[in-house]
Amino acid sequence: MAALLVSSELRITWVRERVRYGHYQISEHVIRFIMAGLLTIHEIEAAIKTGEIIKIKPAAHRSTCVLIRGRFQDKTILVQASKGHGDWLIISLAYLATYPRWSELASSAPDKGNSMQQRTFRQCFFCGGELKAITVGNFDYRLEGQLYVIKDTPAGLCLQCGEKYVTAETAKKINRLIENRQFTRTEAVRVISFDQDDVPARSMDER
Repeated sequence: MAALLVSSELRITWVRERVRYGHYQISEHVIRFIMAGLLTIHEIEAAIKTGEIIKIKPAAHRSTCVLIRGRFQDKTILVQASKGHGDWLIISLAYLATYPRWSELASSAPDKGNSMQQRTFRQCFFCGGELKAITVGNFDYRLEGQLYVIKDTPAGLCLQCGEKYVTAETAKKINRLIENRQFTRTEAVRVISFDQDDVPARSMDER
């Protein structure tokens, strides 16, 4: 296969160097994937260090993305990466090769001029997975900097990565309920400061 033409900043050697020194950022979507137990940071880094660029996706309004395919043990992993501000690497997607191909991911994105309000998503925008209609027991919703928890919210759930979607009608109703202060109760939220000193995790026997 002929070498793919890509800018010097996005060549695989540059990407690997960013990963080697931990000079990268990951999207919230990738964090959700990790929290679901589907991949780990170590596996994603290993895939980049051993992988090659198999696809380039020029973007009209965003940075050019490359799709990297690599392996870790028995897993084939695909990673979408781009150059961020300064000298940072941005890892926006990471998923297993058994998941939809790049072309399927692109086809699930909204068409230009066709807003999300006008379209019913059948595939996840991020990983291309199938969406299932569910009722979310606790749906976190932010409005004007405030966090609200909406009970029993109808939504679409991606069966592969766990991303959730709500329709425009649902979002508007949530806004109305909040603006009209139709609160049913309040719940305590535990807050942790990240900058505090870390302590070793306790074993199950100690909990």
